[in-house]
Amino acid sequence: MKQNTIEKLLAENNGILRTADVVAIGISKETFYKYVKSANLEKAAHGIYLSPDCLTDEMYLLQAQFPKAVYSHEAALYLHYLAEREPIPFSVTVPSSYNSGGLVKKGVKVYYVKPEWYGMGICETQTPGGHVVKAYDMERTICDILRKRADMDIAVLNYAIREYMKRKDKRISVLSHYAVALHIEKQMRETMGVLF
Repeated sequence: MKQNTIEKLLAENNGILRTADVVAIGISKETFYKYVKSANLEKAAHGIYLSPDCLTDEMYLLQAQFPKAVYSHEAALYLHYLAEREPIPFSVTVPSSYNSGGLVKKGVKVYYVKPEWYGMGICETQTPGGHVVKAYDMERTICDILRKRADMDIAVLNYAIREYMKRKDKRISVLSHYAVALHIEKQMRETMGVLF
């Protein structure tokens, strides 16, 4: 019965299992590790296992290893279909006090923000691999790329803003609220013009 429960969880997570998720549903680590061995699951990272036929979802695996890392900037643009190509490297935002050594070792572009800005605009979205990850919503992402515009490829920035403005689900009032909170009203006005 426990094996069926683990297999169901594995199927629901598209071939990826986290030890913490299995333990959370009442299955002991010992039972889980026996299953890992018998099912030939591959260890992807500490506490994360993949079925042999699983296509690797790098975005999901990265966030499973570093739950405080929120996809932002180019990575969030990609997740919200506001970018023309997949970002390399991935970009994430963490609180300013976060020790990001592990992320940096993996080649991830890390942005640091004040703790009071960190939670603003976090949403859940799906990766191309079908897993749910945390990213900043479209409006927060537009604000972030404007804040860091000196570091951004101008073509990426222009494409993102143009695509955002075409979207039926854009929320200009939320964008305006974030711009005020993040102290970028001037940059927003210069970029968005009369819409802001």
